[in-house]
Amino acid sequence: MRLFILGLKTHDSFKHLITLIVMGFSLGIATASAATLNHRSQTEVLQFLQTYQPGASIGKQSISFNDLVQRLLSKRVILVGEIHDRYDHHLNQLALLKALSAQDPNIGIGVEWFQQPFQPVLDAYLAGRIDETEMLKRSGYYNRWRYDYRMLRPILIFAKDNHIPVLALNAPVEITQKVAQGGLEALSDKERAQLPKHINPPESSYLQRLRKVFMRHGTHGAGDGRFENFALVQRIWDETMAANAVDFLQANPRYRLMIFSGVGHISDRMGIPSDMARTIPTQQMATVMTQSAGDIAMGQFDYFMLSPQPHNLPPTGKLGAWFEPDPRGLQVSRLAQTGAAAQAGMMTGDRLRKINNIPVRSMSDLLSTLAGFNIGDTLQLTLERDRLAPKGEVESHLLTLAIKLQ
Repeated sequence: MRLFILGLKTHDSFKHLITLIVMGFSLGIATASAATLNHRSQTEVLQFLQTYQPGASIGKQSISFNDLVQRLLSKRVILVGEIHDRYDHHLNQLALLKALSAQDPNIGIGVEWFQQPFQPVLDAYLAGRIDETEMLKRSGYYNRWRYDYRMLRPILIFAKDNHIPVLALNAPVEITQKVAQGGLEALSDKERAQLPKHINPPESSYLQRLRKVFMRHGTHGAGDGRFENFALVQRIWDETMAANAVDFLQANPRYRLMIFSGVGHISDRMGIPSDMARTIPTQQMATVMTQSAGDIAMGQFDYFMLSPQPHNLPPTGKLGAWFEPDPRGLQVSRLAQTGAAAQAGMMTGDRLRKINNIPVRSMSDLLSTLAGFNIGDTLQLTLERDRLAPKGEVESHLLTLAIKLQ
């Protein structure tokens, strides 16, 4: 795995296809110019939300944000879709969570961003037993989800500060990767036991939607089983998240649950809502999606939150280097000629050992550490470099470089 440290997300080809699904296929989501919000603290986020009340609608019928909140208070399950890399979508999720929890503190949130085996890690973070950096490392966030955590941080901090349970809903990536290659038959009995007992086939319209994405992006070969496995992985995600959500609701009968997931898991009430409806009455559920007024498609969601303009966070700082795992540390495999690392004296073959005296042993360590810095910040990088000794043997030595992120 190679990574050019320009941001906080990578993809393999399979994840790229799935990303297209959960980030807005068949939704007609338009691209608009984005405004940058430089939220540097939770206080600044909450101050922004004090005056930020997005518009809302039921189809084309406009309603106020407060009206939306009152309508949602009659529901036990509120599924709020997202395009994963849209900060305004996550702000709307937080705005709804903040408003609903103020009316009824018996509320939890279930998120696609973390995988179910790491629930104890999330619980430890929410209880204050570990800090954010440790939570991200132990949950494998930057290996498993990889999106810019700054977009999600305000939601997790709000939940922690207000004692709101957070459920890690998703299926383990080790399992979905195996299924993508060889179907359910590729799983051991122990692995299969981590999934719901029944993985129901997708509805015909859902299947057609998945097939269009699969065929549109260069993955042909309908007879070799790849599409079937591709659709099966999507259903595993749906069914696993639905089952974990239902388990929470049954164990906590006085609670309502908000579910934050990719739009492809909830649009047209397919995926998670359909799977939950086998246990939870449909009239107790509602789906919500952020959309611009001109892009609303009737029937896809029960309610819309209106976003006339996307909001982004400032770009993260960049090293300008490719890294790949090495037994002795992350090794520099390539440098951008005018990048920060090259200008500071980093060389291909160097091995990264520390950033600001914080040990770096994996891609997850690297990404979680860099996430705390912005363009213009100067980092002290400890590198290990090989050199030829006078007698011809190779020896290693440590050096420190000051690198200003670009």
